[in-house]
Amino acid sequence: MSDVLKSVLWVLPVSALVITAIAVFGQWRLGKHRGLSREEFIRACGEGATSPEIPGVVYDYYKSLVFSKDFSVTPDDTYADVLSKGDEDIQDDAVVLLKKLRISDPSKYVAQVPEAKLRTIRDMVQWLEAVRTGSGAG
Repeated sequence: MSDVLKSVLWVLPVSALVITAIAVFGQWRLGKHRGLSREEFIRACGEGATSPEIPGVVYDYYKSLVFSKDFSVTPDDTYADVLSKGDEDIQDDAVVLLKKLRISDPSKYVAQVPEAKLRTIRDMVQWLEAVRTGSGAG
């Protein structure tokens, strides 16, 4: 067996183990985060003109990303600090949420996702509301 093949056969399982460890640690860290109940989250986001459907879909989406049933979010949780998400992740989340809300032709809003302004989950709820009502999505 060649040295290169031996190296590859050693590196692949070690890499898989490291990636798995990182994922497990991330899930464990998020599982310890406690926020609001779904009803409290919807009420907290409903201070503006937001329909209850939008914060409900947003809450359910973020809760579904973590294995722990104890995990929950608050409107003021930040993408960077709490969810460890960067701008690309925020844009991906926006696309998924637009589809979940059955916004017609979500692809036209992809370029308008204002990652710089979407720092908290509340920002996402407000942006989705603006898209739905047509009051300045970008």
